[in-house]
Amino acid sequence: MEKELILEIGTEEIPALFLGAAAENLRALISGELENRGLEFAEIEILYTPRRLAARVEGLERRQRDRTTVHFGPPVRAAFDENGGPTKAALGFARSQKVNIAALDTAKRDNGEFLCVRKTEKGKRTPSVLKEILPGVVMSISFRKSMRWGSGKTSFARPIRWIVAVYDGRVVKFEIGGVKSSDSSFGHRFTSKKPFRVEDWKKYLKTLEKNDVVADPGRRKEIITRAAAAAAAKIGGVAEYDPELLETVSNLVESPSVLTGKFEKKYLRLPEEVLACVMKNHQKYFPVRSKKTGRLLPSFIFACGTPVRNTRVVVKGNEKVIRARLNDAEFFFAEDTKKNLADYSEDLESMVFLSETGSYGEKVRRMKSLAALFSDPDIERAAALSKSDLATQMVFEFPELQGVMGKHYSRISGEKKAVSDAVGEQYMPLSRGGELPATKTGALLSVIDKADSVCACFAAGLVPTGSADPYAVRRQALGIIRIAVEKKFDVSLSKIFGRCLELVSESVVPEKSGSVKMDQAALREDILAFFAARFRNMMTEEGRPKNIVEAVVSAGLDNPLDAHRRIRVLEKFSKRKDFEKLATGFKRVFNIAKTKSPARFSEKLLTLKEEKELRAAFVKTRKAALGKLSADEKASKETDYASFLASVKTLSGPIDRFFDAVMVMDKNKKTRNNRLALLDEIKDLFFMMADFSKI
Repeated sequence: MEKELILEIGTEEIPALFLGAAAENLRALISGELENRGLEFAEIEILYTPRRLAARVEGLERRQRDRTTVHFGPPVRAAFDENGGPTKAALGFARSQKVNIAALDTAKRDNGEFLCVRKTEKGKRTPSVLKEILPGVVMSISFRKSMRWGSGKTSFARPIRWIVAVYDGRVVKFEIGGVKSSDSSFGHRFTSKKPFRVEDWKKYLKTLEKNDVVADPGRRKEIITRAAAAAAAKIGGVAEYDPELLETVSNLVESPSVLTGKFEKKYLRLPEEVLACVMKNHQKYFPVRSKKTGRLLPSFIFACGTPVRNTRVVVKGNEKVIRARLNDAEFFFAEDTKKNLADYSEDLESMVFLSETGSYGEKVRRMKSLAALFSDPDIERAAALSKSDLATQMVFEFPELQGVMGKHYSRISGEKKAVSDAVGEQYMPLSRGGELPATKTGALLSVIDKADSVCACFAAGLVPTGSADPYAVRRQALGIIRIAVEKKFDVSLSKIFGRCLELVSESVVPEKSGSVKMDQAALREDILAFFAARFRNMMTEEGRPKNIVEAVVSAGLDNPLDAHRRIRVLEKFSKRKDFEKLATGFKRVFNIAKTKSPARFSEKLLTLKEEKELRAAFVKTRKAALGKLSADEKASKETDYASFLASVKTLSGPIDRFFDAVMVMDKNKKTRNNRLALLDEIKDLFFMMADFSKI
């Protein structure tokens, strides 16, 4: 097709997890380079398989736009002498630009008028530009990990084997790592070894399919899901796959063939999470659940990446592999359950949590001490057992099952259901938007675990940076905030982190103490500031107004649920017609109250009617407002805050009259300080809700 660029990078198999991000990166690189070079185009399409990244640019113009550039020289005042003749500065500038002095022009900039030269550069032909930019585009694609091969210096996710670069039906010639671009591509590695010629995109895609390659990842997903559903239905089941597993499987194959395998029923005695872990995480299989009972069936569905005639051979091979895996799991389960879960706690002393802050045994002891803050024996018992499954053989072999196996082993050991459920839920949520713990005990244990991890990382100097967060501190902080807000837990962050840091300081390994920050007060403030930043982001992502969020957070973030309530109430209140007038009065108080009074307020020093009126109104309002927040415990806190605002807004009139009639910064020092003290008390009342100066 005319005005069409086709770029294909053929490689050895690229890891499935690399492909999606690499494809988006390739799109951005091509778009950016074409725009920078003044090459207009209609759209970019990116497709990929494990062995290729392919891009099509449609409507790519055959020539760059002509560009006029302006080169600035010296200021006009320094370019000509008093007789109007050119100075050395003007002559030097003309010489550097290779033009006559008569060709110089003038142009205005922010700081005055300058000499300039305007040059029109005629656009290059597109093939010439592509030859310059495409090698850089290919080599700029970023991957989680790259490699070098042979004796070359080229770095890519996997070795590059061929490059297709065709524009307007002709090859764009360049070379990368000894591989020259051409119009020859390849189909499936095993079923189509002969190259074929690439002329246009539609024909390219059809030829790939004839050669057992489905280039579109979306189509591969459709093929897999449709075939998996049909295969599961044949055995009375439903295929179980999550988006991440489907994405991975579709990126492992170029030509998906969906097959069904079986395993012995005896393995169904294992916990379902173990079976699912083996099938999904390790083998990339889709488990099958019964349509009637919802229980796992002794079957699995998988995608084969190579078309084969004798599918039974492939199925038997996969059945043999999963049987070996399940045999191991069965053995681990039998061995682990020979002891009670609590008996594994001794092994935690030799397992390092963070080298600077001790072992998992010490982490468990810290968690038990934190659990005592909630005065619940179930939480304390769950904390004591929380990490014991890390010492079991099952979790050592399958780390993804930590917590899950703790739940099962604690039940087998005779622990209370509330305790075992909490042990199983302690790591939730597992992702930014993941599922939260279902039980109160599990939610609080999750908060305790995450709080300890956050404090330990901060103490060890393992604070997240803009590009790195290897210990998932951000995710754990968001987990604590989400649990507090969504599960409606009133949790004091300063109280938890204060106690947590005391415990962490006691666990510091002496020889590692040089890398541990020991100023607990400063460290707690750093952690609270970190949480405030996470809370701001979370609220704005919910769609809350930024100024409302900032006003509430600036007034203090100790209890995330309480801050969330204040944001919701203030957001509604800010839509009232009288809010702007009220906010203006608040801001006047805040602005003057910044000058902190060195004295305590005294009724005796009030002289003017307006300040006496404001004081009387404030005392009455404060009593009513504080009563709203501490009244009926059955009332919702949002209702309390709405009532609080309704009470406080009655101060609007007295505040306006006070500022109209009273000179706060009076010449008399005692009078001035007393008026400042009055405004400071009013400001403190407002701050129970928000810092209104931010609105």
